[in-house]
Amino acid sequence: MLVQSRELHTGLSDTACTCKMEDPEEATLHRAEDGRSTDEGPSLLCLPDLVLHKVCLQLSDPFDVLSLGCTCHQLHQLTASKSLWTRLALAWCRGMWHRLSLPSDSDPEDPKQWLLQVLHLCTKERRPTLKHCKFENGETWERIRRTRFDCKVAMLSCAYKGIDERVSPFVLLRRWVYDVALYNRQNPGMQFSGEKPVLGPDNVSELAALGRARQSDLRGRKQPNVHPRFYVSCAGTSVSSWTEDLFPSGPAGSICPILVCPFQRGYSFEWSGVDGLLTCVSQVLEQHLARACLDGRATLSWMASTIRLACESLEKAFFPYLRGAYDLWPVCPVGHAIISMAEEGWPDMAAWQVQLATLGLNWREVMSECAELLRKHETLDAIVDEARIRWRRSLLADIEAVLHCTCCDSPTVTRINLTDSDAIGGDNSRQDMAAAAFVSCSGVLVTWQLLGRGSY
Repeated sequence: MLVQSRELHTGLSDTACTCKMEDPEEATLHRAEDGRSTDEGPSLLCLPDLVLHKVCLQLSDPFDVLSLGCTCHQLHQLTASKSLWTRLALAWCRGMWHRLSLPSDSDPEDPKQWLLQVLHLCTKERRPTLKHCKFENGETWERIRRTRFDCKVAMLSCAYKGIDERVSPFVLLRRWVYDVALYNRQNPGMQFSGEKPVLGPDNVSELAALGRARQSDLRGRKQPNVHPRFYVSCAGTSVSSWTEDLFPSGPAGSICPILVCPFQRGYSFEWSGVDGLLTCVSQVLEQHLARACLDGRATLSWMASTIRLACESLEKAFFPYLRGAYDLWPVCPVGHAIISMAEEGWPDMAAWQVQLATLGLNWREVMSECAELLRKHETLDAIVDEARIRWRRSLLADIEAVLHCTCCDSPTVTRINLTDSDAIGGDNSRQDMAAAAFVSCSGVLVTWQLLGRGSY
């Protein structure tokens, strides 16, 4: 668990009780809190402190640094460096500063405490998805709880926050990344490969419950007695390149462990809109303010709140000009508006300058840097998808470790659609959940997307 205080330690320990064995990463973080070590004499200690510090700087994952710091007291002290944790926080939050859930009770002077609180907030919300599945032949799927993986999933979900918030008033809730989970197959006896695997009615009901098919079927009131067999279907089997065959690729060619890519029609449609503008500005401000944090002239807490306030202020200042931008540029209106603000000064963001004045920045200079970023990536959607691609890829090593089968060189992976949503090839346009299981002989990956379709 991610803690630096006894209160957080206690709160998160309740969640850990859902697992039979403690997550080794949680145990590492517990030791990091207490300053305890597992060994007193690794050969690393023979290296000079400067060399050890450079080794730490090569680690980009805070969990790796915490694990290293738990090996002995000397490395614990070395890995507590403020400059090290500032770099880790900047790397972890890159491109995400305007979307972060910010800690309110951490010490703003301590970058390690700040980042651990951000990670704690990542694991705070747990979805009501199943912890285990039991099938009639005795096979069981047990969910694997790993703090590192859960944090990455939460950051991926955060990267899609713009989609979650941009919904119709008729939509109660949308979570583009509702949940992603890994399961171990215990006593595997079910055969999923083949065009039409024979699963049995009880097993089909268990799979439909895993996908939350019935709860999210908006036809429920009119058709309350739909049989689970209409929700579950086999979508295909791959022997070698399962990540490419079973996961749809986005316009940038990234492997996406989420079933539906929001930019599946291509980047030229500028799907992101104002969210793309805010992402551009966030990245530009991040580059300016990161220097102050690395030099010790500013804190991460200040940087995060400053970027968020600046983006909120820009959104309010830009909104009155949005309709005019769409009238002037029917194709990619916000992208054209960024170029126009940089070169022509229209739309006029003078009202936003008040927010930037304290940072020593001018709004047209910021827009000029946004325009350069836009020219580099060509479209706003490509800029927005950059952080999503990074977090999607960060999950692949964990996924492959669970789905990899020790009995064969390349695993056979079968995709089982757990709901009948038309977004993933089903025939139900009123199914709000798009969920699928990717099954190998040793493990299972399950993804859920709450599409947020209008309820009636």
